[in-house]
Amino acid sequence: MPQRHYFAYRSFQPEFAAMRRFAQISVDCICFFPANTVNSLGQPYSTYPPIWHWYDTYDFSSLDRQIADLQEASPGASLICIVDLNSPAWLSRQLSLAHESGDSFTHLSECLVNPRWQQAVKRYLDAFLRHCETHHAEHIVAYVLACGHTDEWFDHNGEICGLLKEQAYQAWRQKKQLPPQAPPSAKALNSPDYDDLLFDPAQSADVFAYRRFCNELIGKCICEFAAEARRIIRPQVDIGVFYGYVMTRLGAAESGHLCYERVLQCPDIDFIISPGSYGDRAMGGGGGWLGCAGSEKLAGKHHLHECDQRTHTHNRRLSPYVSLEVPYWQNSREDLTGSKREFALALINRASLWWFDMWGGFYQEPALFDAFRRMKDIYAHWIDRPSRSVAQTALIVDPDAMYYFTQRSPRQKAFQTHARQQLNRLGAPFECYCFNDIPRIPNLADIKFFVFACQWEITSEKADVLRRHVLKDNRLVLWLYAPGLSDGASLDRERVKQWTGTAVDATELSVHPMDGWTSAFLPTPDALTPPMLKQLARQAKVHLYTDAEVPVYADQQLLAIHSAHDGIITIRLPNTCQRVTELFTGECVASNCHTFDWHPNAPDSALFALQNSNDADHSGAQLP
Repeated sequence: MPQRHYFAYRSFQPEFAAMRRFAQISVDCICFFPANTVNSLGQPYSTYPPIWHWYDTYDFSSLDRQIADLQEASPGASLICIVDLNSPAWLSRQLSLAHESGDSFTHLSECLVNPRWQQAVKRYLDAFLRHCETHHAEHIVAYVLACGHTDEWFDHNGEICGLLKEQAYQAWRQKKQLPPQAPPSAKALNSPDYDDLLFDPAQSADVFAYRRFCNELIGKCICEFAAEARRIIRPQVDIGVFYGYVMTRLGAAESGHLCYERVLQCPDIDFIISPGSYGDRAMGGGGGWLGCAGSEKLAGKHHLHECDQRTHTHNRRLSPYVSLEVPYWQNSREDLTGSKREFALALINRASLWWFDMWGGFYQEPALFDAFRRMKDIYAHWIDRPSRSVAQTALIVDPDAMYYFTQRSPRQKAFQTHARQQLNRLGAPFECYCFNDIPRIPNLADIKFFVFACQWEITSEKADVLRRHVLKDNRLVLWLYAPGLSDGASLDRERVKQWTGTAVDATELSVHPMDGWTSAFLPTPDALTPPMLKQLARQAKVHLYTDAEVPVYADQQLLAIHSAHDGIITIRLPNTCQRVTELFTGECVASNCHTFDWHPNAPDSALFALQNSNDADHSGAQLP
């Protein structure tokens, strides 16, 4: 079955005026959340009454009313329904009477091992889905299974372990043929062995085992809930999940998101959702999502890009007493430019997206709705067209490496998060993959520049992958921090030299020719800069679309660029192009060219269609 793509609107609030305005510009897909629970600020997620009142006791009139209101605001709208699997307050209190943790928002893994919680929640899921499929099937096109902290399957509980969880942990150890051992203490889980940052597998095997158990538990349960949902719903309806935040700036292992690759292989999950990167949203940044786009494509999952960047009109006040203070775009120009950038990122990656009007007020100004109307037309024209990667640079993230981190060290952001932020300013497209996907990269022969953000673990199996697929063909490989420090069993700084070709105590970027490839080593990852990356990319003979330090997204037919600054930006194309059309304006900006100039009205974002005589659009189809 071909993938379905979504160009949608979402809000926690019943923002009916905004829904009507989106419907007027043909944005007729709405994501809604019939929630039973409260958010991280203690405020209700939904203004509608809860559905789940007691064991096997549900009042679906609240759900029916919400859907009726959505249909009145946007007649004929298709709906994406987020299913709240978190514990209502009464269930948390009931389970606490038996000295069991029942609050899945704060103690997700503790609940997942509790049979009473599992039974109650699965019965609710069954009843909820059957009601939706019986009464609202003509409207609902997808379900999103949501649980844990902020409904993103986070396990933000300090890695604690209660009795039921310890029993499950011992059963897991037995299955893995490991001897019985108590879970590590909270102090042990926050006492790294190396550089006040990493654990040593030889010294802290209990930490690694316990963390793997926790992450595998969450990944396994996501797949089980998806299988349960798939058993009930129509086969053509999609299932999505927030998960796989391996690009996060803090705490992926403690969050429970390191079973990413297993969830990507789950046959019952169709799409993966994550918000845009929190660390690179300002003007001049390149955004990106919190998973590995390349790995998701390889697994046959499509991505849904949650555009929750705050505009300057966003509602900050959740109640008379509670307000949000978060970074936001500063004015109308930034709102427009940032929205165009996020749209271009999603389109070129052939991703779905929704505009998340989180607490209301995000989308108000006519110019923004004019832009959304144009975006929807462009999206409809391009989204189902084949896309071929032109990236010659790959950022490699190894989820195994995140088990080594001490979870509360702010130094985590210096690795994959910082690397992507700097690559966003390379002036060329790049793709992100998990390490295990290296042999399956579709255009592997075209990748000239590899960036390994956190490859301190190189086992014999990983060494074989590197030698067979990466370290050859005159490629340039940038290692950050300490590649090969671990062989999977212990830490040894002397291992680093065999991968870097330089002394382990180096302090600055060093570049060394190796056997058929070139090694670049930067032991201080937070020192990585765009000029440094550009220098290395040029040495690797990567095609740089521009010398400017700006985000560039591209495939074989589309090219997007974003800039926070004025000044002419010269764009170099890899091949001569017959016609270059800026899609937001419809203007032909160049023809029969190998280079062209872009004049940003900074801040600004542009999206170009690159057309040649053999492209389909020149045989009669009209570009939007």
